[in-house]
Amino acid sequence: MGNGNQAIEFSAREKIREQKFNHIWEEKLEPAFADIARYYDWANYVASLGLWSWFRSQFMSTVNLKSGYKTLDVCAGTNAIGIAMLKKQPDISVTAIDRSKAMQEAGRKSAEKKGLKIESNIGDVHKLPFPDNSFDVVTLQFASRHLRLLEVFSEINRVLKPGGYFYHCDMLRPANKTVEFLYYT
Repeated sequence: MGNGNQAIEFSAREKIREQKFNHIWEEKLEPAFADIARYYDWANYVASLGLWSWFRSQFMSTVNLKSGYKTLDVCAGTNAIGIAMLKKQPDISVTAIDRSKAMQEAGRKSAEKKGLKIESNIGDVHKLPFPDNSFDVVTLQFASRHLRLLEVFSEINRVLKPGGYFYHCDMLRPANKTVEFLYYT
């Protein structure tokens, strides 16, 4: 009974979140990411007080990769996770999808500088353009606040192969009201 109530509560919170943020998601994200793409990774490093690489490393320590895996990085941005996956297991394929052409262009350049190949897709992650059961591993890091989670998680489930793995990392809602205000502005 508890799980059913939690699912209803989550769904209700998601509807409220979508009502509050849909105009931002639809109208403001693309121009904002186009403006910051070239210095996005540096800005994350500064905003995290120098811990950005550590956060990524901690996340990657949980990601199990095997030779030949087909992987998808959702909301890939500048391909930091795709690059980290290829460094960890060079003989996998990495597909990236992000709605921002500018972010993926920055990610393409970053991967190429390291001699790595990531297949880039520009598109809406709420409607993934891949067949069912396509990927062994799907990752999503630090993008949940920009997404309609029920739609994205459903799509991720659809494109994962049976027995595949989904790795998700994001910050929890801050308990401190001042931090929460800063986080959401």
